[in-house]
Amino acid sequence: MGVQEDIERAQREKGQEATSAANKRIIDAIKKRNADLVSRQAEAKRSLPQVEAIYEGYITYLSTGKKGNKTLSEYEIKQFKAAAETTKKRLDEVRKILAQKPEVIKLPSPIKSEEKATTGGPTGPVTPDKTPDKTPDKTPDKTPDKTPDKTPDKTPDKTPDKTPDKTPDKTPDKTPDKTPDKTPVVDREAEALNKAAAADFAIPETLFKNIPSLQALLKKYINTPGMTSDAFLKELRNDLWYKQNSKEIKERYVQYYNYRDLQAAGRAQGTTDYEMQIDKIEASLKKRAISLGSAAASDPAALRKAAENLYITNRSEDESFITDFLAASIRPVAGIIGGKGTEGYSGKALENYQTLLRTARDNGLKISDIIPGGSNEQQLLQNIASGKIDIDRITQDTRKLAAQGQPQYVRDLLSQGFDLKQVFAPYRNTMASILEIDDPESIDLNDPVLRSAISDKGDMNIYDFKKILRRDGRWQYTEQARQDVSSATLDILRDFGFQG
Repeated sequence: MGVQEDIERAQREKGQEATSAANKRIIDAIKKRNADLVSRQAEAKRSLPQVEAIYEGYITYLSTGKKGNKTLSEYEIKQFKAAAETTKKRLDEVRKILAQKPEVIKLPSPIKSEEKATTGGPTGPVTPDKTPDKTPDKTPDKTPDKTPDKTPDKTPDKTPDKTPDKTPDKTPDKTPDKTPDKTPVVDREAEALNKAAAADFAIPETLFKNIPSLQALLKKYINTPGMTSDAFLKELRNDLWYKQNSKEIKERYVQYYNYRDLQAAGRAQGTTDYEMQIDKIEASLKKRAISLGSAAASDPAALRKAAENLYITNRSEDESFITDFLAASIRPVAGIIGGKGTEGYSGKALENYQTLLRTARDNGLKISDIIPGGSNEQQLLQNIASGKIDIDRITQDTRKLAAQGQPQYVRDLLSQGFDLKQVFAPYRNTMASILEIDDPESIDLNDPVLRSAISDKGDMNIYDFKKILRRDGRWQYTEQARQDVSSATLDILRDFGFQG
């Protein structure tokens, strides 16, 4: 190889290095601009709901002439109009940013060395690939100095003929063939987000940012150049979170995360649809909790969290689910009456508790006797509120329990829906009268004297029952007993002539 050929080879190598370096600078610049665009679009997506809400608020004020119940003055209208115009410009800028597409550029690849190899001409080496872009500055400086000394007899007439003929033929053929395969700049993150946001999926960037499984899938696609967009979408379809949540729930998650971004930025003003829906659900929950007697009514933080969960899971209208949730918080609630602390049930739970207590007492039992096994009164009230236990069934079971050991006559009456209180009422009232007890219901239904009024032989008549009562030790302390003793003593004294 001659000196001239070495010089030309070095020139070609320098040209290739310069082209590659230039291409790299262009690619890096485009990547930076695309990265900046993604960042600005992310910020635009986060701010769009707030800017829209603020703008709509201004339009509402201006269209109605009022802010709440207050009529706007002319000065205030001008102020709001100016603010609306400024906000509208900001809104247009945000939408313009969101509408921008990432840059994609195709650069010609550096020409390979084997494509630049010299080919032998009829009178010496000929360089077919030396294009006017690469060597005009170099060739004139080198050729006059070297060629006359080395090759005066070589074909000076030939070289000029060859170089023009080859250069136009080669350069156009090579550049188009290599460009598509080399350096198209594609933002894989933007590409994936655009695919996912299509109508078939409707998954916006907000969900990829906040849902761990979607976030991991996006990173996998970005960091795996060989992964196609079809493979990405297939894995998205198979994602567990994606399959478990309906379209409506996904949309509600988007509203929730947008609200959270506004909240983090200190810009949440209660004007978004998410905030208004949560307030509505929370108010409904509190009203329902008070009615059931649920302690959740006095826990605003718990109600707020429950309202958010109900909204996101699209169960705010599910009465059964809401009742189960609130019933789980039924328990005695502390209060103050007359300056003294109290504790007890409230709402429907209080009504059910009083019914259970009355049912137990009316059948000679305690409330602990009629609670199904394995639970306490609080759990029983929770299960009644949620519909898992029927309070009427408990009443009927209580009568069955009271019937144990009773005469057949009593068992028959209990099976017909009567309580022991009703069965023994005539005898109880008689007993209260003879023993001078103010409240008949204070007499225990398990009192042996009371129970003796009805036996397997039948029910006792009232006259015989009164005679039994007068033989009871309690009768001697009554006023009637003292009067009877006084009368008897007087009769005896009269019989002996001590009284007139």
